[in-house]
Amino acid sequence: MVNRRQSIFILIIYFIIYALPSVLVTAFHQLGAQVFVIQTVDYLVGAILLIWLASRMRTKNVVEKQPSNWFMTFIWGLIGLVLVIIGQVIILKMTALLGQSTASTNTTTLLTVGQQYPAFFLAIIVGAPIMEEIVFRKVIFGNLSAVTGQIGAALISSVLFSFAHADGHFILYAFIGLLFCWLYQHTGRIQTSMTAHILMNASVVLPTLLGLLH
Repeated sequence: MVNRRQSIFILIIYFIIYALPSVLVTAFHQLGAQVFVIQTVDYLVGAILLIWLASRMRTKNVVEKQPSNWFMTFIWGLIGLVLVIIGQVIILKMTALLGQSTASTNTTTLLTVGQQYPAFFLAIIVGAPIMEEIVFRKVIFGNLSAVTGQIGAALISSVLFSFAHADGHFILYAFIGLLFCWLYQHTGRIQTSMTAHILMNASVVLPTLLGLLH
């Protein structure tokens, strides 16, 4: 019951955090580019808030019953980065062979904003991955596993994760979601998928960030 209340609260806070920048732009047109500063702070504060709420869950879900040690948690996070990159390359090559675009509108937009406002990269590398892992893996996958089984919960979590990105690359994001569910399940620690997710986003941002420094 405690986890259910905490989980619902986390989901509500998550939706508020993601909706806030759009609401502010609609309500205050004069904000202009300042909205990206607000969004950065919003995501970072949101990540801290969700971490705090998740830490207050008194009962471990079925995925976390036998957690690995912290060393293996970090190692599997690194392995996860390698696996997600390999998976992305394969899926994008298959997409290209089918004659479909491999471009990511979502990624392009985020990198364009980051080029103009480098602090925004903190939202991409830190804020968003932490919140998404707590919501899609710990809350949805972790809590649903006791109800639907881990395979069913992973599929539901990954489909929702893919829809949330609304990027046109449904299979790619669903694969990423499933891989992160597996990493979380394999070690019993959400920090594993968080590490892989943060490093994945950082690997996308790094070339742009290095270009700004030169």
